[in-house]
Amino acid sequence: MKRKMLSRLMAASIAAVMAVGMTGCGGGDDANQPANNDQTAGGDTQANAGDQTTGGETKTETAEQGGDSEEQSTVAAADDGMPEIRIDPKTGEPFDLGGMDIIIADWWTNPDDQNYNTDFKEAQKEYRDWLQETYNFTMVQKNYAGWGWGEGSIGEAFVQAATSGSDENIIYILTNSAATAADVSQGLMYDLTKLDGDVVDFSEERWQQNGEINNWKIGDSAYCFYSGPSEPRGGLYFNKTVLKDAGIDPETIYDMQAAGTWTWDAWVDIMDKVQRDIDNDGQIDVYGCVQNNGGMVYMCVRANGGALVSKESDGTYVLTADSDNVKEALHFAIDTVTNKYFLNYSNEDGSNWEEYKNLFMSGKAAFMFDDAYCAYEGGWLTGQNPVEVNGVTLDQSVDYGFVIFPKGPKGDNVTNASNNPLCMPASYSDEKARLLMFAYDVWEDDVPGYEGYYALLDNLYGGMKDTRSVDETIDMMASHGVNDLHAIVPNFNPNDDFLYKLGVGADVDAILEQNIPAWQTAVDEFNASLKK
Repeated sequence: MKRKMLSRLMAASIAAVMAVGMTGCGGGDDANQPANNDQTAGGDTQANAGDQTTGGETKTETAEQGGDSEEQSTVAAADDGMPEIRIDPKTGEPFDLGGMDIIIADWWTNPDDQNYNTDFKEAQKEYRDWLQETYNFTMVQKNYAGWGWGEGSIGEAFVQAATSGSDENIIYILTNSAATAADVSQGLMYDLTKLDGDVVDFSEERWQQNGEINNWKIGDSAYCFYSGPSEPRGGLYFNKTVLKDAGIDPETIYDMQAAGTWTWDAWVDIMDKVQRDIDNDGQIDVYGCVQNNGGMVYMCVRANGGALVSKESDGTYVLTADSDNVKEALHFAIDTVTNKYFLNYSNEDGSNWEEYKNLFMSGKAAFMFDDAYCAYEGGWLTGQNPVEVNGVTLDQSVDYGFVIFPKGPKGDNVTNASNNPLCMPASYSDEKARLLMFAYDVWEDDVPGYEGYYALLDNLYGGMKDTRSVDETIDMMASHGVNDLHAIVPNFNPNDDFLYKLGVGADVDAILEQNIPAWQTAVDEFNASLKK
């Protein structure tokens, strides 16, 4: 995970013949400082998919380069520090895309506004220029249509291409939504398993670690993909000063995370020691935790191996909100954490929802649940830009750490994944899809000299207050993301009628039971729509 500090990657010190290493590292829906491509997260932002260069296994040269070989092959490149040239197993010659102009279509990227302000970005540009010249194609990621599935949207553009037989060479980035699931079920997406083992190996870590190649499967067929780690999301920030004042060494939290002993019980034990009445006036002065908008509650569900909605191997969806794992997690989140250790700051209309920031930064709570992007370079936690909350300028001098969420008795240390899946229309010919997937495979491959490098680290090292939060926590998060399948079910509301009602003193069982009938109807209707 650590950045390889090489300034110019095309120097003579790089071996003349170098296979593109594809050793995967531990994010996002796309990585870089917020690029406003995650419109479903209420302002949560992710980064350009083209900036995530991670890898898997090194491509190997076949003993015999015949036209009927299905193995991926390479041949030595010139001594320019670039990787070995990939051989097309169909022709026995280097891949030649015949001048294809390829678009990676999204709703946020301005290709004319790209900054090559780091050594990595400069090296990545040189590498991609070499790819385009070597394999005879051009590729650009750009704002092609609007967000979503309405008129003028990227979703509409995809459906039009899939149903009309468009002659453009486009790979589409779609939203994690019910409409995307419907397109999968209705046969509008190209089956990627036709290409597996030919131009791409989907068993490589960089395709597997984010889960997207498996999330959109029906039976043995796969329809959506995503390269590299998921963007790190929700976790626990901890105020180091508050912990030290309570006699707790903050580094022990990182140590437990590394040892696999960072559990609910360990977290509660720390909150119990931290939460206290310092001045003996009968009022608690320091609380165990605060949270952003109820996110901690559902993270408990994920961390206990639970989910409101699950998916069967045949592609149908199942309501699992009343499982033992979910119920245990909800009771822990409310009965233990919220009722005992949560500093409740909300007013009736919710207008002071950002007050948790003041409370954490001013030392009123030891832990805060929020997303990793809060500590991206320039984020509100970093102190690099002044931030005002409810008329108060935050004291951003606080020394904080960041760890993955503690695991429950039936689960694991996880974060929430939020990736925008990529796909191709089923109307594409096998050869066209084959060449497009080859181009994307090498495009997202490791930049020589930056094997395993994760571009988002530039932002994180520039924002986090310590290196263990990046080298250890972000590394773990990148391969421990959990997808919320209920997010793609229409009319499934887990917020207003559920999460936002689970406050201090809430009756967990009653609130859950009230929502089950409506949720079951939503899942049943969704399954029925997928079969039409």
